[in-house]
Amino acid sequence: MPADSARGQLPSRNGQLPPPIFDAEFSEAPRHLRDYLSVLYRHRWLAVACFGVTVGLTILVTLLTPRLYTASTRLQVARQSPIQLRLDGNVLRLADGDRDTNAALTFVSAQVAALQSRDLAERVIREHGLATNEAFLHPRPRLRGLLALGEALPRPVRPRGLESAPAGYSERETASPASAGPVLIDRYIRYLKVEEIRGTDIVEVRFTTPDPALSALLAAAHTQAYLDANQEARRGNDVTAQEFLGRQLEEARQQVEGAEAALSRFATEHASVAVNEEQKTVGQRITDLSSQLTKAEGARVALQTRYEFLTQKAPGDLLAYFLDRPGIQKLHLALLDLRAERAGLDGRLGPNHPQSQELRRQQAEIEEQLRAEMTQEVEAIRARYDAARLAEEQLRRTLNRLGAKSIELRDLGARYQLLKNNVETAHALHASLLKQRMETGVNAELVASNVRVIERAEVPFRPSKPNVPLNVTLGVLAGLVFAVGAAFSCEYFDQSVKSTQEVEDLLLLPTLATIPNFEQARRATVRSPHARRLLTSSENGAASNGNGTRDTLEGQSDLVLLREPWSQVAEAFRSLRTAVLFTARGAPPKVIVVTSAVAAEGKTVGSLNLATALAEAGSRVLLLEADLRHPRCHRTLRVDASRGLASLLAGQAELESVIHSLDAPRISFIPAGAVPANPAELVSSVRMREALASLRSRYDFVIIDTPPVLPVTDAVVLAREADAVVLVVRGHGTPSGLVREARDRLVMTGAPLLGVVVNDVDLTWGDLYLYDYYQPPAPEASA
Repeated sequence: MPADSARGQLPSRNGQLPPPIFDAEFSEAPRHLRDYLSVLYRHRWLAVACFGVTVGLTILVTLLTPRLYTASTRLQVARQSPIQLRLDGNVLRLADGDRDTNAALTFVSAQVAALQSRDLAERVIREHGLATNEAFLHPRPRLRGLLALGEALPRPVRPRGLESAPAGYSERETASPASAGPVLIDRYIRYLKVEEIRGTDIVEVRFTTPDPALSALLAAAHTQAYLDANQEARRGNDVTAQEFLGRQLEEARQQVEGAEAALSRFATEHASVAVNEEQKTVGQRITDLSSQLTKAEGARVALQTRYEFLTQKAPGDLLAYFLDRPGIQKLHLALLDLRAERAGLDGRLGPNHPQSQELRRQQAEIEEQLRAEMTQEVEAIRARYDAARLAEEQLRRTLNRLGAKSIELRDLGARYQLLKNNVETAHALHASLLKQRMETGVNAELVASNVRVIERAEVPFRPSKPNVPLNVTLGVLAGLVFAVGAAFSCEYFDQSVKSTQEVEDLLLLPTLATIPNFEQARRATVRSPHARRLLTSSENGAASNGNGTRDTLEGQSDLVLLREPWSQVAEAFRSLRTAVLFTARGAPPKVIVVTSAVAAEGKTVGSLNLATALAEAGSRVLLLEADLRHPRCHRTLRVDASRGLASLLAGQAELESVIHSLDAPRISFIPAGAVPANPAELVSSVRMREALASLRSRYDFVIIDTPPVLPVTDAVVLAREADAVVLVVRGHGTPSGLVREARDRLVMTGAPLLGVVVNDVDLTWGDLYLYDYYQPPAPEASA
C-alpha cells in the first residue's frame, strides 16, 4: 500500500505512533476455484436437497407421463413436375429452370401449411370413416380395428410392419359418411406435426398417438390424401388456365387492331411529326437548370437553417459557434487571459485596486468587441442567405419558362410515340398469351406430379415420449444448476463476513485472532476423561461467545481461560494476547479499547479473556467496564456494581473506592456502577481523561469494555483516549456494511485501530484447522 494513502496518525498517550490506518474503497479480491468450492461446501445440504428434489420430480414426471408413439412419412415437394416441355421441343429439368432459392423455400413453406390445414384433416376423417372408428376415438396399443384401414391404402404409402386384415373383413366397413366435427378435427390436428428439413425441399409428416399402428396409418392416410388433393388441384388449375387464356387472347387481338388503326389515322393527319434538335436542346437546358436549382435550393436551406438557429440563441451562447473564426478566437483567448489575471489580482490586491479596475475595464472592452464580431458574423450569414434566395428564385423562373416551351414542342411527338407504343404493347401481349396457351395445353397432357414419397411410414416399436434418457439427463443437469444456484443465491444474499481474508480486505486491518464458537470448540477438544468432566461442568450455564442472548447465571463460563485453559478457545485468546503485545510498533499499547459495530458480537467476552490472558503473563491489568448502558462484566466476575465508573465520573466516589482486586482472574476491575442518565457526557468528561491518565501510570494494561460503535458514541469518544482499539466482528453474523461503517467512524475520529478479532466462527473457518492438528493437552493428560 503506498505511503501517501495513509490517513493522518495521532500519537497515543504513551508517545508511540499507532499502526497506520488506510482509507480506501473496498474492492473484492479475485476469486479462485477453491473459493467457489468453499461456497458449495458451506451450503452443501441445501444443494443436495435441491438436487434430490429436482431429479426426483423429473423421474416421477417421466414415470407418470403416458407413452406416445410417432410414425413419419417424408415427401419431396417441388414447385413444378419433374418434366416441363417448351414449344421448341426441348426437355427442361426443374433444376435448370428454377434458380430462385427464396421462391422455392416459400413454396415449401406453403405446402407445409397445406399439410397442416383443417380441410385436409377433414378429408382424411371422411374418406376413412375415422368419426366412427373406435381405434381413432379411443386409441390404445394393439387395437385391431385399424387393419382394414391399412388394406384400403395404396401400396406406395402403406406402412411397413402392419399386419394384414383378417379374412372376411370388408373394406366398406371402414368407410362412413359421418361428418367430421370440430372436436374430431382438433384431435386429429393435435396428433399431426409437419416440418420441413432445412436446406431441402423435403417435408416430414409425423403423427404421435398412444397406438403405434394408429400413428403409422394416419401418417400414410394423410400423405395419400395430400397427394390426391394436389393432383385434383393441378387438373382444375389447367382447365381454368386454358379458359382464361382463350378469353384474354380474343381481347388482345381486338386491342392490336384498334391500336394499329389509331396510329394510321394520326400518321395521315400529321405527316411531319418528329422530335427536332431544338427540342433536344431545350431538354438539355432544363436538365442543367434543374441541377443548378437543386444545388441553389440546398445552399439556401442550409443558410436559412443556420441563420434561424443563430437568431434564436442568446448572444452569450453564440461564442461556441464562432470559435473557428481567427478574430473571435483571438479575442476569446485574450478575454480568458484577462479573467485569469484579474482573478489573481483580486485575490491578492482586492477588487478596488487600480490594477484590478484597469483589468475590469479592458475585459469590458474585449467583451464588447467580441459581441460586435459575433453580430457581424450573424449579419454576414443573413446577407449570404438573401443572395442565395434571390439566385434560387431567378433559376426557378427561368426553368418554368423553358418548361412551358418544351411542353409545346413535345406535344405532337409524345402523342405519336404513345400511339406507336400502344401498337407494340398490344402485339407483345397477344404473342405472350398465345405462347402461354400452347404451353398450358401441352403441360396439361402430362401426368407427372410434383410430390414424391421418398420414405413411407413404419409402425414404431419404441415410444417417442417420454424420452427417459433425455429426461433423466436434463433432470440431473437441472438439479445441478438448481443446487449450485441455490447455494450461490444464499451466499449472495448473505452480507456477513465469511473469512479472515474477507475481513482484512474489507477493513484493511490485520486479524489479531479468530475465536471459535465455544460449544463447538468444547465438543471438538474432548481428549480425556478429565476434559470430558470439565466440559460437562462448564456447559451447565455456558453462554455462546458472549453474544448477549442470555446472561451467565452459574459460574464464570465466559472466562474460558479460567474454566477451560486447555481448549481451542483459550489458545485463541492467547493468540490475541500475543498479537496485542507485538502487533503495534514500539512498546505495547497500555490503554486498549475493545468494541464492536453492533451489540451481541462478543466484545465483553473478548475484554474479559484478553484481560485474563495478559494477567496470566504476569502483567498488572485493570479491566474497566465503560459500557454504562448495558454492563455485563460485573455479572461474570460477580462484583457488586452499586458503585463504579458512573459514580466516579459523577463525582460521587474516588478512584480508589471503585477499584476491585480479584483473585480469579488476578486482575483489577472497575464496574460500570448504576446506569446514569447521561452516559455519553460522562465518558467524554474531564474526569474520565484524568482517571485514564491515573490508571495508565499504575497498571501495565488498561482494558476498556465499551458499548458498540454504531448505536452510540461512547466507544468513539473513548477510542481517542486509548493507545489501541480492537474491533470485534462476529463471523457469519454481522453485515459487512455495518462493520465497514463502524471502522470508518473510528478512523474519522483518529482512533488508533490495532486490528480485528473475528468471534463466534464455526470450526470450518479457514485458519482454525491448525488447532485440530496440534491440540494442547488437558491438565490430567499432561500430568
